[in-house]
Amino acid sequence: MRKFTSLASLVLAGLLVVGCSSANKELEETSAQDLYTKGQTYLQDGDYNSAIRYLDAIGAKGGQGTFGEQTQLSLIFANYKIGEYYKALDAAERFVRAYPNSASMDYVYYLAGLSNARLGDNFIQDFFGVNRASRALDSVRNAYGSFQTIVQHYPQSQYARDAQNWMAYLINRMAEHELSIVKFYDEREAYVAVVNRVEEMMRFYPESKPTYQALSYMQKAYEQMGVKDSAEKVAALIEANKDKNFPEAIKPEYSEQF
Repeated sequence: MRKFTSLASLVLAGLLVVGCSSANKELEETSAQDLYTKGQTYLQDGDYNSAIRYLDAIGAKGGQGTFGEQTQLSLIFANYKIGEYYKALDAAERFVRAYPNSASMDYVYYLAGLSNARLGDNFIQDFFGVNRASRALDSVRNAYGSFQTIVQHYPQSQYARDAQNWMAYLINRMAEHELSIVKFYDEREAYVAVVNRVEEMMRFYPESKPTYQALSYMQKAYEQMGVKDSAEKVAALIEANKDKNFPEAIKPEYSEQF
């Protein structure tokens, strides 16, 4: 029985090799024009994996000059749709370098922003998994940067309004993350670290609710360190803003309209 199983495994492996060889041979023998046409057809049909296979093969044919811009746009989109967000970001980075004056640049930054936003989901809950949280926070910051680029440089873009909504949400998430760190330091009575962190929040996220919430930890830290004047100033700041209406950070829907 063991010999039979081993033999079956070898036969199956051989069939897979033959299948892969046949598929690769097909790509090698297909012209760049036909690869592009088939790739776009698969893309329209929602078969994103097949679309990527054909579109990726165009580069080996030297067809990037003719089809390069649209091919890269399609690869960004297809990789995003199948959840290959790092590959989508790599394709977006290549596009920005190769076609800096493209009329589709806002679209590229939008998909880059959405890809990074996906990668940054749930990073606050992962705070204590330090390495993972750091990577996710970088993704959130990069998402914010992409959306900010759209708002600042392409204000008439169809994606500008959604980019603004994402910016408001993401900046609040980053502030919430900082607040979680402030609480972490407070629990360990690391009061200098508390003050330093809240000062950073005031500098980078001055209008966010988490920053206002962090002020009470700053006041406590100054009191514990015996810095009475600073504690009183923070208390006055808390009182002055107690009735302030901070904008709600509502997470935008991930758009499917591109």
